[in-house]
Amino acid sequence: MLQPRGRLVGYIIHTPDHLNAEDQERAAELGPSFVTASASPTELAQSAGFLVVHEEDVSTDFRSTAEALLHTRTELEEVLREEEGDDAYEEEQQKKRDMIEGIDAGLLVRSIIVAVKR
Repeated sequence: MLQPRGRLVGYIIHTPDHLNAEDQERAAELGPSFVTASASPTELAQSAGFLVVHEEDVSTDFRSTAEALLHTRTELEEVLREEEGDDAYEEEQQKKRDMIEGIDAGLLVRSIIVAVKR
């Protein structure tokens, strides 16, 4: 619970505003659960009583991180398969590949948002 004027900072993966229905569907397949929303992150924050004071697209950095994680997980495949199990390992690898594909296709955006409670 934030007091009035309290700050909230967070990262969010979302879709850009310009997507048509087909692209929204593809973004939903490539992104995390609930990546498609009825409103933009700024609109959602405002409806929850926040004023967004800063929003920045950090998709390029996020893509680099996802690619590095995918690469490292591949290097550690044997150990991770033993720890996670084959299904969980494959699922996690596919999630990373999907996220990268979604960012490259312009279907997914990662933003940092700073908001103040009204």
